[in-house]
Amino acid sequence: MEGVLIKAFSFVFIIVLGYIFKRAGIFGSKDHKIVTKIIMNITLPCALITAFANFNMDKSMLFIVLIGFLANIIMSLTGYIIARNKDNKEKAFNILNLAGYNIGCFTLPYVQSFLGSYAVGITSLFDIGNSIMCTGGTYAVASGVAGEGGPKSIKGFLRKVFSSVPFDTYLLMLILAITGIKLPKAIYNVTANLSAGNAFLSMLMIGMIFECNFHKNQLFKVASMVGIRYLSALIFALIIYFFIPFSSEIKKVLIILVFAPVSVLSPVFTGLCKCDEGLAGVINSICIPISICIITFLIFFLK
Repeated sequence: MEGVLIKAFSFVFIIVLGYIFKRAGIFGSKDHKIVTKIIMNITLPCALITAFANFNMDKSMLFIVLIGFLANIIMSLTGYIIARNKDNKEKAFNILNLAGYNIGCFTLPYVQSFLGSYAVGITSLFDIGNSIMCTGGTYAVASGVAGEGGPKSIKGFLRKVFSSVPFDTYLLMLILAITGIKLPKAIYNVTANLSAGNAFLSMLMIGMIFECNFHKNQLFKVASMVGIRYLSALIFALIIYFFIPFSSEIKKVLIILVFAPVSVLSPVFTGLCKCDEGLAGVINSICIPISICIITFLIFFLK
């Protein structure tokens, strides 16, 4: 337990450090964008490639991709149903801020540090299905509901998805895993070195974007959204544990993944739909410490 807590505390410390440096003016208000670009274009893709070096995939594992996709669909529908008697902006807000899982910049570094490369491979499969929705699919639906984009959003969906370097890396490594093709060992050695900083940079970036400013009259909305999010995660976890026909090792990883925070893109897409971007940012930020506590407990308990 001591080792798990020390690692978890180090992650929290890095997040706090990023936040303090931002508040102190050492980091500028837009510096997180540089760190994000490094993560999304270098360290995260390299971490994914390294994870598949010794990953032997059974084709039944493709169902994990479907799980990641369906989890987003279910949460989007939940958001729509909850706001069924409210205006379209409220429906779009719920769709965007209940769906989507922050895997690449939050949960994957945790899995990478605590559970090893095999678990990263499982995480990558889940995130393929998740990425289809949270990098553009959910926004296309929400913008149509809100009346802010319509056909243009759907038309740009494939461009948004395939312009993501991590998503393209996911697909490439999935194809290689299915076909049994391995890259030269030298490539894995290089990517292993480059991916070493992924966990640190990801936690630092989270600290740099962390904000929690909202009005008292928004407290109920924030609490209800966060409550629904984690109650749904608990239901998903129980379904995975009792009904999904995978090994206990795979189930453990999937249970951890459904407790991931909301996608970092949710506030961005919320703003594009002319909804309350600031409130979306608060929900996103509040989910981070909650997920840290839950995932740390799960890693200790499930191991």
